[in-house]
Amino acid sequence: MAELSAGFRRHPVRTGYLVALGALALAALIVGSAARGSGAAGLLKVFTFLAALPLAFWSIRWLWRKLTYRVGMRLFISYLLIGLTPVALFACLALLVGYVLVGQYGTASVRERLALQTERYAGVAADALRELVSNGPDAAVAHLNSSPAGETLAPEWVVADGAKEWRSKTAHILPAPRWAPEGSWQGFVVADEAAYDAVIRRQGGRLVALLFPMNLATAVTFGKGAWFDVRWLSSAPVAGGSKGDDVQISIQKDAPAGPTTLRVAGQVVPTDKVEPEWITRIAEGTTRWERIQFLWLWFAETPYRWQDGNVDSGRHLIVLIKVRVAGAIDDFFGSPKSLGAEATTFFRVLGIVFGSIYLVAVGFAALMILAVTRATARLTRGARAVAHGDFGYRIAVKRRDQLGDLAVSFNAMTESVKTMLVQVGEKERMAREMELAREIQESLLPPSELSVGPLSVWAHFRPATEVGGDYLDLFPLASGRLVVAVGDVAGHGLHTGLLMAMVKSAVATLVQEGHTGRALLERLNRFLLGQPVRHRMVSLALAEIDVSRAEVEITSAGHPPGMLLVDKGEVEELLLSSLPLGHRWPELPPSRCRRFGPGSRLLLYSDGLVEARTSGGEPFGYEMLREVLRAHREAPAATLISAVLAALDCHLGGQPLADDLTLLLVEHRHTAVQPDSG
Repeated sequence: MAELSAGFRRHPVRTGYLVALGALALAALIVGSAARGSGAAGLLKVFTFLAALPLAFWSIRWLWRKLTYRVGMRLFISYLLIGLTPVALFACLALLVGYVLVGQYGTASVRERLALQTERYAGVAADALRELVSNGPDAAVAHLNSSPAGETLAPEWVVADGAKEWRSKTAHILPAPRWAPEGSWQGFVVADEAAYDAVIRRQGGRLVALLFPMNLATAVTFGKGAWFDVRWLSSAPVAGGSKGDDVQISIQKDAPAGPTTLRVAGQVVPTDKVEPEWITRIAEGTTRWERIQFLWLWFAETPYRWQDGNVDSGRHLIVLIKVRVAGAIDDFFGSPKSLGAEATTFFRVLGIVFGSIYLVAVGFAALMILAVTRATARLTRGARAVAHGDFGYRIAVKRRDQLGDLAVSFNAMTESVKTMLVQVGEKERMAREMELAREIQESLLPPSELSVGPLSVWAHFRPATEVGGDYLDLFPLASGRLVVAVGDVAGHGLHTGLLMAMVKSAVATLVQEGHTGRALLERLNRFLLGQPVRHRMVSLALAEIDVSRAEVEITSAGHPPGMLLVDKGEVEELLLSSLPLGHRWPELPPSRCRRFGPGSRLLLYSDGLVEARTSGGEPFGYEMLREVLRAHREAPAATLISAVLAALDCHLGGQPLADDLTLLLVEHRHTAVQPDSG
């Protein structure tokens, strides 16, 4: 229940839609039960149906996603669409072509039977004309009445000898066709609403005409025993010529349980032409295969008017042919010389060959689908294993195709990820160690602000990397003396920090032993030269300040010159040329003494200040440092340090430092008041 409520909260729009649809369906049910057949109930049902369409679409979409989640199912559906759709289309095309061929074969069979019948009538008419010429009209009439052809389909006939005429009993309304040409004539004719297949033989004033009435009775007799059944229609005059292009024929039921109605050119065909239910009637005792039948139309030749022999343009003689498919196939393939058996055998063999090929193709497609599905399943299992953190999982490569290449790439990827994670872990470990080293280094540095008697010291340290190589320290001594040291180990990184720690320890030991100035640097250089360490070059500046004598002694081993600001505001650069520590000196490093009375300031720094460069390569330089010091010579010491750092940041313009930065400012105050720290 809680999951259902959570689902409703996650999808408020869908929840609201389902609630509205349920309420609408309930309202439609209640109104429909209370007032059956009312307009409101119908309207609610329509609204419910329309509102349910999005739900149906969403359900089909959801079902489709579920069904096609697996690649194998998608491949199977694709196979059905690609492999079976042409089969279905070919089957539809074969049915359509078969329908046309069977219909045309039915038309050809009907025409052939009519032609045979007309040929028999032509022979009878020729014999009757000879009897008329040789023995008179009585002999001709007797010949016509005794003709076997007349007994088969009961033809009507007309005999004329000069002005005299003789007719069969059913042809009393037909005048003699005196318009017929000399010799023979045959074709379809219409007299009033009746249609005939007529044969006329004429010799001078004598003629004999046989007419086959195309009515319901003759149609039943015509198709008896055949695989087709026919009905004759003669349409009313229709504009548009004699090809039947504008004649519309429709078959429909006016009511579900009513008879089938046949209309030609919009007019209902009378029952004396086509009896009710003839179209749908099926002979009893037939199999399902024999019951398959359909209706075909044959627009016969344009008929002639019996009265004058002219073409009756606009009137159409239509033959409805009800074709039984089984009979047509049996008739076509049941021809002499075993054509039917041979054709049947041919089609069977062809069907077996094509079916076998198709089954092989289906089997091959199934094997391919199975192989692709299994390869995809292996990839899926591998992806899930990696998602759960198993980077040692490897996919067995069993295919030398694109999926196999993908499996190989997957294995390589997991190996790379595993290696990368190891490297990331190592980097994180190194980062933690570097951070710890930086903390240790910072703990080795003196406070940023310190007071020793009338002396105040401000220090600032900014490493270029995690661990810097700069060094600074303070050593208060007895008798009001203070020793400050600023150094710079060549290079960056952890090894420079370790070397800096070693230098700090050595300087502290030497100061405690009482060494200062040149003696301290000389012993420190011997110590460094004795260490088996590469890249041990260190620059170092020492300043020993004696408050009682108001003096400062500067000793430098390759370090940038210090800046001395006296009480009058002058800036003196204390330049001492020498080699840094780690080299074999030809002589001891130089030192220099200067007065350092109240109000004096001494600035020591590393080369990371003056050598800091912009993106264009322009250094900060000594001149800019002197300008900043002159501009802020009257400012407090802390403000002076901040001014130097601000000028440096402005000069860099956001560029990072390329080297460590160290500033140390010592001020001899006028009074012994302690400065505020923080």
